[in-house]
Amino acid sequence: MLKEMEDENISPNVKTFTALVDAFCKEGKVEEAEAVINIMIERGEVPNIVTYNSLIDGYCLRGEMIKARAIFYSLTLRGLVPDVFTYNSLLNGYCKNQNIEKAMQMFREMAGKGLKPNVVTYNTMLQGLFQVGRCVAARKLFDEMHAQGQIPNECTYGIVLDGLCNNHLVEDALSLFHLVGNSKLNSNIVVYNILIDGAGKYGKVDIARVLFQGLTDKGLQPNVRTYTVMISGFCREGLLGEAKSLFLKMEESGCPPNNVTYCVFLQGCLKNKRYDDVEMLLQEMDDRGYSLDASTISLFIDHIAAGLLDRSMLKLLGKLVPKELLNDPSLCDWE
Repeated sequence: MLKEMEDENISPNVKTFTALVDAFCKEGKVEEAEAVINIMIERGEVPNIVTYNSLIDGYCLRGEMIKARAIFYSLTLRGLVPDVFTYNSLLNGYCKNQNIEKAMQMFREMAGKGLKPNVVTYNTMLQGLFQVGRCVAARKLFDEMHAQGQIPNECTYGIVLDGLCNNHLVEDALSLFHLVGNSKLNSNIVVYNILIDGAGKYGKVDIARVLFQGLTDKGLQPNVRTYTVMISGFCREGLLGEAKSLFLKMEESGCPPNNVTYCVFLQGCLKNKRYDDVEMLLQEMDDRGYSLDASTISLFIDHIAAGLLDRSMLKLLGKLVPKELLNDPSLCDWE
């Protein structure tokens, strides 16, 4: 790109170089980004805090926190002052690495530097805390967010609801959902997907069913994920009849099942030893150009090995194994 600009007699400035650094970092090409910064300095253009924020974010996205931290510490020597965006990138990196103690330390450090956490900061920390099961700390932080005058956005509520559900606190998630009331939250299919999935996963399929059936009253249309998580919930409870009815309804509703839906329903059939529709489902997958995932293939192998399914099904299964799994050592001797 720099060569093309030179050919056009265009002299890149700090903004142009920074945009290029950011583009490389978002693609995970941090070394190329470093090279651009070196060229930038050689040409007398001084990188600013935005430039280095992009570089720090690039290393954080790759999980290379030592390098990200080293650049962070070098900012003062370069006469630059870290801002909220700098800290947000580091917090995201530490949370993704599940180093929540370090993330919390840096979060508290922000106040000492006179920086006010924004919604992205709180969202990052909330997600990190829920991921490691620190639900009490996450709730306190959510309350602190309100106290500091930061208004949660839809993403915040999605993170909190998902975090509560994934930590088996479905009732708490539902309480929060109802507490928020008739806001945008109640008209967001993503939020309903989170709640239906959480309720279905943890044995509260009746709640999931009520939420699903209430979508029409809210003016919402189930999407493929909504159907899939509801089918999954039915399968977990052995309600294969309801799962099949909903599966068939998808096509009628103009929302055909995707690859994941087929795998979920097939796993439900196998785990509940209901084999009537299995071959038909596999044939439909083949017709649609879909493929089986590793866990579904493994389940089929177990059932065939146990004599619960006929070995003649192996030929059809072979057509549905994705290329990336053909050399998987755990599956290589399945034929």
